[in-house]
Amino acid sequence: MNGWSRLIFIALGALALVFGLTEPTTKSTLDPALKEIADLRPDAFMEGVYQRQFDAAGQLETTLVATSLLDFGDRANAELVDPKLWLERPPATWYIEGERGELTADRNQVFLSQNVIANRLENGKDPWHLSGQTLNWDQTTDLVTSKTTTRLVQGSAESVGDALVMDLNTNEYTLGEKVRTQWRSATSSD
Repeated sequence: MNGWSRLIFIALGALALVFGLTEPTTKSTLDPALKEIADLRPDAFMEGVYQRQFDAAGQLETTLVATSLLDFGDRANAELVDPKLWLERPPATWYIEGERGELTADRNQVFLSQNVIANRLENGKDPWHLSGQTLNWDQTTDLVTSKTTTRLVQGSAESVGDALVMDLNTNEYTLGEKVRTQWRSATSSD
């Protein structure tokens, strides 16, 4: 090989080496919904959330189920989609759900919003059915509060109030200052 041939051969080899070491340009084919989540820069994203918490004696205390959880660590509240909670507070069990939810960064408060319902079930007693637009549960005190109109149905009584403060352990509650209660009479069969 002559000098020019070697020079061309070395130049082509160097060029091939440079192109071989560069990373190819890739396009993201990330699903648009996942891209929207990734753009928020969460610490974690989970789908199909199912979490149980037990007390010191090993008894089931709380179950949380959600379609998804977007966790921002201690930077911001975690966001829940379709959260459902089961709270074991003997002798009753509470079932609480909403379309949206937030879990504070310290994990002590759960805020539910949009078509919130809460049912209290206890063997041998009429169930309680609460409904409203918001509900806040303080996990450290077991107080449930709402500053929006809340409807409570207990047996044949239906009460509507402008707020709610309820202690899940004692089942004592208030429905604010503007409360209306209506009793439904039992219908007799002819």
